[in-house]
Amino acid sequence: MDKLVFPILADSDRRLPVYVDIIGHWNNQETIDRQQGFPHYQWLQSTGGEGELWIGDEKFAVKAGQGFCLFPGVPHRYYAVRDPWDVYFISFGGSLAKDLLGQAGIKEPGLYSVTDSEMIVAHLRGISAMAESGLPFLGLECSKLLYLFLLDLMKVVQVSTQSAEQYYMRLNPVIRYIEQHIDSVLTIQDLSSRIGVTPQYLCRLFKQLMGMRPMEYVNRERINRSKELMFLGREFKMQEIAAKVGFDSASYFSTVFKRMEGMSPEQFKKMHGIH
Repeated sequence: MDKLVFPILADSDRRLPVYVDIIGHWNNQETIDRQQGFPHYQWLQSTGGEGELWIGDEKFAVKAGQGFCLFPGVPHRYYAVRDPWDVYFISFGGSLAKDLLGQAGIKEPGLYSVTDSEMIVAHLRGISAMAESGLPFLGLECSKLLYLFLLDLMKVVQVSTQSAEQYYMRLNPVIRYIEQHIDSVLTIQDLSSRIGVTPQYLCRLFKQLMGMRPMEYVNRERINRSKELMFLGREFKMQEIAAKVGFDSASYFSTVFKRMEGMSPEQFKKMHGIH
């Protein structure tokens, strides 16, 4: 069933980090030709039939299970090539929209494959139901659901050949190994051997998923674990805490802690009232 919902937005709603402009569904997507583009970001999820998408002079064949993202002001057109072309869509804006899309690997308009089309459709249906519910603070409630949708795009959008979810599954044995051996000496060779790849390839996987190198992740895990110990084991001396999270000296532990947290371990304890 075709559906098109325009949530009623107050001026304050349009100042939210993300907000929903239009949400809807077409049983058979009609031809759209926008030579001047559209004022908001859009995500369109194809669930049946096939279509063609043009962004500028570039053509994409859109199949069921794929989605495409359109950026504000970018000329585009799309139309069905095999009826019925079933499409769910959302139009949205806000100061964080571009950054959240970028974190999902969507840095330019175009066609994207996803690993879980049903999850995306479930999100869009939920936002649509909220948009037509008439509940108080409607713009705010739709914004919350849109934010969750954009976060989940980070897990399922395929950039190059793998989605973030696939990267995580590949890295999971390494992450578990780090957690279980945080008090031991860990090297990049140790970590890469857990999944049978080279240290260089492991660095690439970590950069894709975590945005950091493996040993930086190790140090962040150690510092987080040290903060837990400061709260839960108040009787521990700083040298003991350093050893329990894999540092061979309290001075080096303090140096890394200050670099990551912007304060020394002692300042951290004082700020949180730990004696």
